[in-house]
Amino acid sequence: MTRVVIRCDASAAMGGGHLARCMALAHALKERGARIELASRGLPERVRELLVTPLRVPVHALETVPTPAADFEPDGSPPLAHAAWLPVPQQLDAAQTAAVLRAGDRPDWLIVDHYALDARWERIVQPHVGRILVIDDLADRDHVCDALLDQNFFLDAQTRYHARMPAHAERLLGPRFALLREEFAQARGRSAARDGRLRRVFLCFGGFDGMRQTLRALRALEQAGLDGLSADVVVSGDHPDRTEIEQRCRQAGWQVHFDVTRMAGLMVQADLAIGASGVMNWERAAVGVPAIVVSVAENQHVVAVDLAADRACIYLGAATDWRAETLSAHLRALAGTPSLLSALAARAAALTDGLGARRAAACMLPAPISLRTAQTSDCEAIYAWRNAESTRRYSNSTQAIALTEHRRWFERVLREPDVVLLVGEAAGRPVGVLRYDMAGDEATVSVYMVPEEAGRGLGTALLRAGTQWLREHRPTASRVHAEIHCENVASLRAFSNAGYRRVREIWTLEL
Repeated sequence: MTRVVIRCDASAAMGGGHLARCMALAHALKERGARIELASRGLPERVRELLVTPLRVPVHALETVPTPAADFEPDGSPPLAHAAWLPVPQQLDAAQTAAVLRAGDRPDWLIVDHYALDARWERIVQPHVGRILVIDDLADRDHVCDALLDQNFFLDAQTRYHARMPAHAERLLGPRFALLREEFAQARGRSAARDGRLRRVFLCFGGFDGMRQTLRALRALEQAGLDGLSADVVVSGDHPDRTEIEQRCRQAGWQVHFDVTRMAGLMVQADLAIGASGVMNWERAAVGVPAIVVSVAENQHVVAVDLAADRACIYLGAATDWRAETLSAHLRALAGTPSLLSALAARAAALTDGLGARRAAACMLPAPISLRTAQTSDCEAIYAWRNAESTRRYSNSTQAIALTEHRRWFERVLREPDVVLLVGEAAGRPVGVLRYDMAGDEATVSVYMVPEEAGRGLGTALLRAGTQWLREHRPTASRVHAEIHCENVASLRAFSNAGYRRVREIWTLEL
């Protein structure tokens, strides 16, 4: 059985978002048969019960022990911005994590989600694990990893990590990889079309609300003076302002919820959300709820700015800067402009569908893809896949293909010795088609997915399977070329992750 170890912490300082997204990925990996373990330091019991216990993930508690400074000499590197989140030196943390990795079968994957750990830590644990996945969104430190996942929205997403990680490492970037619990994808399917009217608000600043934003937002709701407005307010049971929050909600007729474990059901009922940036950006987007956002940590600011620039949210500013009067004004403006609220909802919903954890799990533990040469009996099925609008959109010819024309093409391809047509299958079902046009020791590849399988992260696996097939069946081939439409982002990503490199306008793989 595949063994996966996760290194992640949670606390009032760092919040619970890192652990929440790791547990979402853990759930998706468990569905693919993986055995998951968590290595954590100082994990609050309440957080453990809410996020870890329901998944039955065993926890290795890393001990915090006094360490003589002489044991760990500084290497001259400047301290990391979030070094205070780790109460021991990186070297000690790495040694303790390595001990966990050695306590059992060699792990296939180590997932690390921690702003206070970098390449120095990763080099120490690397010999004890098959591959390392880093979850990051700061791009402020170097990594030694095999894959990096950044689920956040950045206008410069494709270039942020170029100098920070190995060239061969796979990049899983953007909200399509947002690590959310299954409940958000399910709630999205139940979400009714919003008409732009503001009747219900969802208010939450995260599991800890360490910056104590909830009361200020409640005062803004009161000042807005919107008749008939209902609200669901979510806070932790040990929130320091609990008594006043309960009193204000009781007076206004609003509902207050403590230690909620399934928030999607509350979000999907809302016409507008008010809360923190961070992981909740993608939870709200997955169910199509427009949001007014506050950054409660420094790293959330750039994401919120870029989302606002993309018209996917309204950004008030940092937790220390925004005023209740500003939020009240926005609420009144949105209540009087249904078209704006609808536009915000549509743009947010386009960012993610809530299936990012499944995509990431499929990239880490892909279903084995087998390739077989196409047969005469595949003609009709390949016609349907080839003629799908999603396939034709980025083809040299975007026109629909006539069945008679396809049949002539198909018969010719099967007879042509220098053309290889392969059907990729995973778990007994077809997932895509590869065509290699051979010319001496070079080949040109064309690829398209079965429409129902698109967006599941299988493109890279299909291309890698094709590379292996060529090495075994056409050993004289030394180079493969691909022409990719500049707007076909999914194909650009798949070819890059499969090892192809851009040479002018051609993507090339050296065999």
